[in-house]
Amino acid sequence: MSPHTRRRFLALGAATTVGALAGCWGTTETATYADWLPATDDPMLTAYIDLTFSQKTSKIDPLLPLILPSSDDSNPPGIAPDLSALDRIDEPLLKLPLQTGGQVIGVSAISFAASGLTYLIDAAQPTQGVTELFRVNDTVVGTGDIDVTKADESLRAGGTDFLGEIRFEVVTDGDEYTLYEPKPDVSQFVAVSESSVVLSESRTNVETVIDTGQGDHDRAVEQQNTVEWLVDTAGTGDVVVGWLGPADLDGYYWRSSDADPPTAVVSQRDDVCSSVTFSPEDKRITADLALRSDTVSQSTTGRLKTQLGIAGADASLSTDGDRLSATSTYADSDLDIDFVRQTATPEETTAPERPPGSRSKPDAIPDNAFEFSYKEEKGTVRVNFVKAVEADEVTVRAVNSGSETSTTTPGVVSYLTVYLASDGDEVVVTVTVDGVSTEVARKQFA
Repeated sequence: MSPHTRRRFLALGAATTVGALAGCWGTTETATYADWLPATDDPMLTAYIDLTFSQKTSKIDPLLPLILPSSDDSNPPGIAPDLSALDRIDEPLLKLPLQTGGQVIGVSAISFAASGLTYLIDAAQPTQGVTELFRVNDTVVGTGDIDVTKADESLRAGGTDFLGEIRFEVVTDGDEYTLYEPKPDVSQFVAVSESSVVLSESRTNVETVIDTGQGDHDRAVEQQNTVEWLVDTAGTGDVVVGWLGPADLDGYYWRSSDADPPTAVVSQRDDVCSSVTFSPEDKRITADLALRSDTVSQSTTGRLKTQLGIAGADASLSTDGDRLSATSTYADSDLDIDFVRQTATPEETTAPERPPGSRSKPDAIPDNAFEFSYKEEKGTVRVNFVKAVEADEVTVRAVNSGSETSTTTPGVVSYLTVYLASDGDEVVVTVTVDGVSTEVARKQFA
């Protein structure tokens, strides 16, 4: 990774992962992402964030884990929410979009790094490049003002941010989109236009999502009553997450147990949409939930209110058969949250230095922290982080092919992928702790 990558990737994590999403707000009144959801009889997963909200924030160091900063010094200081106590917030209506939605969006953003397009999602310049980021099942979409010439140059030159150097070449050049695929035999397609970037391992997925966004494919919100109801009820806000069950959230987490939604009322088997909207001028936060589940018809309204933390004049819950809609508005005094007006740009902070040897390899890296997942048809090995890894850097390398990828933020990344040589390869995992690199796992693949 380049010297600035750690800071850039931390900023990206601050923009898209769990805590940082709590720092966003906006005036989203329409669910623009819904126009990209293709009608399907299969399960569906989506998550959304509007990155331009940071223009309403104050100047805050981008390394702060719970705030997305604005680097535009011409703007006057704004109002920023301090959600540093998110882990202590017990309200399920807030936790579902912030934690589950944040995780899905954070992992989705990594697709840009894998294609050498990390610069399009810049926490310090959120009105440039991608301004809205969302997921449509296995496809990631970023919309905004895209410099197609720069994107073309970046894709052709090859990115080194995530999976080593992978150069892309043009497959088709249409009226609106240019479709790229890597020169190595890697399953990753990227379509670029002046208004969006679409990424997926499947060319069919890319083309279907584009066709849906352009109105040339049936849209779920127009053809599927449940999707229309979910989006209309709870699909607008600053952060959104939703699915038609059964969803498969395990791949977005280190441990599958972490993927369970933060309330017993909602499960991955259900149909759900959840959103949160921040109103810093009013010092209020609104959370909305739409749920279709057997749990609804089998429970009393009182019990559902208790489980979802619905109480007070600014909260409501209604049911109709197996459908539930709920909304709750919280003042900052209701939670451990303070909206603070920043008057100056804080000095950049750095983590305190650790004494050499303060973390030994056995203490920093748990036993069996990594698992290897071999995909023969793609010629790849995915190394999953199945336990929390406390290290300065984790590197995965395929010895024969030379494919190498690393991360300096193992708390953000849940897996790394390398590409194998066609005649067999060996994959090595190395961790760096306090400047000392140690091999911690190795596996041979025929």
